[in-house]
Amino acid sequence: MRTTILIAALLMIAAGGVRAAPARQVHYAGIHPVPALEGGGICHILGPHVHVYPADKLQYREHDGEYVFVGDPVAYGWDGPHYAYKGHHPIDVEVIVGDDEPDVEWCYLDGPHYHAFAPAEGPDFQFAGGAYFYVGKPPKAYLDARPAMVKINAVYRPIVYARPTVTVAAPTGWIGANVEVVTVRPKVVTPVRAIGPTIWVDLGVVAPAVIVHDHRHRHRHHKHKKFRHWHDGDDD
Repeated sequence: MRTTILIAALLMIAAGGVRAAPARQVHYAGIHPVPALEGGGICHILGPHVHVYPADKLQYREHDGEYVFVGDPVAYGWDGPHYAYKGHHPIDVEVIVGDDEPDVEWCYLDGPHYHAFAPAEGPDFQFAGGAYFYVGKPPKAYLDARPAMVKINAVYRPIVYARPTVTVAAPTGWIGANVEVVTVRPKVVTPVRAIGPTIWVDLGVVAPAVIVHDHRHRHRHHKHKKFRHWHDGDDD
């Protein structure tokens, strides 16, 4: 009896009677890279669309249920309009997707890089040497998410492509000079043995310290926008 059931199951599989569960659709908005396992390159669809592969949390931000690419598209072969930036900066997601709901996310790419969009007009960006520099004051949400989100740089480090060349000095107030994180390496102190009775004093390990320099400066007030960030975690 068991043999008969097994043979019947094999015949159903051979005839296509057993179907795989449909892949989950993921909603995207705008251009974005295609995973290497899906063929690689760039998806050129500008508006909302779906794919059956997930978006990672380092290179994408979610906006109204759609994933928006906030990385460097030139690294993946994008040859359309692109704009040079240097250092971390905010991204007005509503400008990319073309809606009216304010949503500010952050790019954590170090050094010169490209985006397929120019920054929103205002005093918080200065253009120098062919690149945009963010000179505003970053919010607490940026500082809180920074340790996890700077891991995006490990994604781009091995990619070989023509990054923008920026040789001019950064303008006054640039975020790369105003927000500095210094990590002190832990020092291991060897145990000290006291003279007399056998008493061991283990001084342990001095924990690393993180120093954030926040140089304040005057800037204009803008309309309130919400700031969001993702916690570090496994990719979707």
